[in-house]
Amino acid sequence: MRTTFLMSLAAAVWIALVPVAAADGLSGNWSGPWYRGMTSGIMTLKIDESGEGLVQFTNLDNFGEDAVPISGVEKGSAELKFTAAGAGADAFTASSQLTNDGKVLKGDGEYDGFDIKFKLKRR
Repeated sequence: MRTTFLMSLAAAVWIALVPVAAADGLSGNWSGPWYRGMTSGIMTLKIDESGEGLVQFTNLDNFGEDAVPISGVEKGSAELKFTAAGAGADAFTASSQLTNDGKVLKGDGEYDGFDIKFKLKRR
């Protein structure tokens, strides 16, 4: 009886804590490859709990090498959408989804009329 009570109590505490962790599962420093056709590089995304952040690309033509602020952020428990104005005329727009295990942020974007895919891991 006591064991059942303790297990029930532990389960209730775990269930209560899961939404707190999931609500902010996107904050942190992310890094990984981006792909556009036969071109690729590294994308770095830093995002805080309020949704403010920076994005940086290596080897993305006309975007520039410096980190730039993200804007137009739509942040859910496992979804992130944002825009970033690089050095070029067009803005980078992205929509991404956190994988079920919470370890990878997979997304699609567009820049200069080309589709970009990215897969970022938390650093």
